[in-house]
Amino acid sequence: MSRKTVRSRRSVRQLAIQAMVLACSAVVIALSSWGQRQEEALGLDSLFRIRGPLPAPENLIILSITEQTAEKIGQPQSMTAWSRDIYADTLHALGHSVEAVAFDIYFAEASAIRDGDRRFAQALRESGKVALFAFLERRIIPLHEGSKAQALQADTVVRPAAMFSEAAAVTAPFALPKVPAIVSRYPLRLGSPPEAVLPLAVLELIRPAQSPPPQRFPLFNFYGPAGTIRTVPLEDFLAAPESFAETVAAATVFIGFAASFQPGQRDNFVTAFSEGNGMDLSGVELAATAFANLRDGRVIKELDPPARSVLILLWSALLWVLVRRLPQHTAAGLATAAALYTLLVYGSFVLLDHLLPLVVPLVVLLPGFAAIAYHHNLRESQHKRAALEQAFGQYLPASEIRRLSAQTEGQPPQQELFGVCLVTDATAYTTLAERLPAPVLSELMSAYYEALITPIRQHGGLISDVAGDGVIALWTDITREDVMERLMPALQDLRTSIDQFNAQHPQTPLYTRMGLHAGNVMLGHYGAEGHFEFRAVGDLVNTASRIESLNKLLGTEVLISDSCTAQHTTALRYLGQFCLYGKQQTVCLYTLATTGNIDPELFHKVERCLMQGDASSALQQLSLSLSEYPADGPALFYRDYLTVAGSADSTSPLLPIKIRSK
Repeated sequence: MSRKTVRSRRSVRQLAIQAMVLACSAVVIALSSWGQRQEEALGLDSLFRIRGPLPAPENLIILSITEQTAEKIGQPQSMTAWSRDIYADTLHALGHSVEAVAFDIYFAEASAIRDGDRRFAQALRESGKVALFAFLERRIIPLHEGSKAQALQADTVVRPAAMFSEAAAVTAPFALPKVPAIVSRYPLRLGSPPEAVLPLAVLELIRPAQSPPPQRFPLFNFYGPAGTIRTVPLEDFLAAPESFAETVAAATVFIGFAASFQPGQRDNFVTAFSEGNGMDLSGVELAATAFANLRDGRVIKELDPPARSVLILLWSALLWVLVRRLPQHTAAGLATAAALYTLLVYGSFVLLDHLLPLVVPLVVLLPGFAAIAYHHNLRESQHKRAALEQAFGQYLPASEIRRLSAQTEGQPPQQELFGVCLVTDATAYTTLAERLPAPVLSELMSAYYEALITPIRQHGGLISDVAGDGVIALWTDITREDVMERLMPALQDLRTSIDQFNAQHPQTPLYTRMGLHAGNVMLGHYGAEGHFEFRAVGDLVNTASRIESLNKLLGTEVLISDSCTAQHTTALRYLGQFCLYGKQQTVCLYTLATTGNIDPELFHKVERCLMQGDASSALQQLSLSLSEYPADGPALFYRDYLTVAGSADSTSPLLPIKIRSK
């Protein structure tokens, strides 16, 4: 089995493990109480807002008591001080045509107006279909004296005053969480022992055969913001009950506090339809909503834990398939799947009143699989890039391979960079090539190129070209100020490597000359018709080549132009000003300083003599130096140059030295 196949299988296995861990984590989150709260707070809330209000349920009326009602009906502001005649008159005005009446008002005790209490109790008995609100008293009973860590919660239903609770058809509690909690559920039964809450009690009163939903705490299926359910102010109804006769006929009527302006209202609750202006749903509106949901079969159906787990796992499997099968189009695939799933959830909610998980699939699993896909694709891309760099690293620098792999079309654009160019040339290569058989020459040159290229790359250089017996190398991640600091160690290692090569091949040594020049260069891919080469183009390469060729005339191994050195250094020996073949600009050249006592200022002195037109003094300086160092190549060149160029009294300029041939 190939290494690529093993790596591919390992990658798929890791991807599968990550997917399974994510899917199982999502199931745990979806089944947890925290996950359910998020589904209600984010998912259900979003569905309500997208769906918008529903048509008001039929045969359901709210007679609202507002903050203006007391003044309009001539009663005190405190409802506990109202005469119960008001409620008796309301029941008489409603008559027997209503289906049922529910008071979301707690009549805790008899009032000071006894006649009004009696009239209200009598009206309750005559109606025979009135439900009264009962208070739920909650007590915390410690299991151990002084300990609150372990305690029992005891809920006791406290009935209205006996004269009212005995006269009513039914009494029932209805308790909900207060702000800032967002109300989304209501209990079907409360107390110890459990008994039906007010909405269910009203339903059982008018439709005893209808079974309640299986949930202990169903979700509200809100019809809309405050006022969506048909609401009539109590004072308006009492002022002209005959005007509302058709409205209340065969309707269930809820009576309670439901102000249109609610800053001081205590009985208000934050829901999905709460508005920024402070309009929340009142307790009586929530009771009426719960009743309508139960009566009309509009209770929101939820998936039980096993079904929810199966759905999460199926969704995870689909995302896994998309990530696995569409590695190049994962984002589009995941986005399409998310859109289709959102439509499924929305359609189920609007058409069937079914609530499917939304937050966990879209907020947990979708980003999770996107992250897994991104990580997997990134690793695959890195593996491919590494394989590409390994395959082509012997032909192109790694940075250029990365540029090529990132290019979607055509060739990457050429780059203009500042850099240092090194050109090398092996002496006597032509003679050697004629003398050696091709296989032997090939093996020799392979070893030679290794001796050249290895130290260059170790010091950050990139190979632009290999031709014949030399190379062209570039350093582009360099500034003019640190050229010599970077290149001196490279030159030393390069010369050492070549010396080692020559020591290993004493019969076929390749002594190497080098030229260095700094400047701007265009680096990129050049060619046409499907054949391109990565190379450096510009005057930098041409000038470095001319400098290298000058080694032969000067008898040196290394020549460096003044563009490479920003300041004087004892590591270099100044050789003078030269106008290279085919060039107009003058360059000052240096070579590596020798370990002997050759005067480092020799050619500065020679130049000063020549600038003063005193060639004879210049020759004297050269002769003096050559008497001590007769093999000094640059001094020999200057002596021959001055001898050929003319006598000391010649009027022809001797500086800069013009090179007449390559």
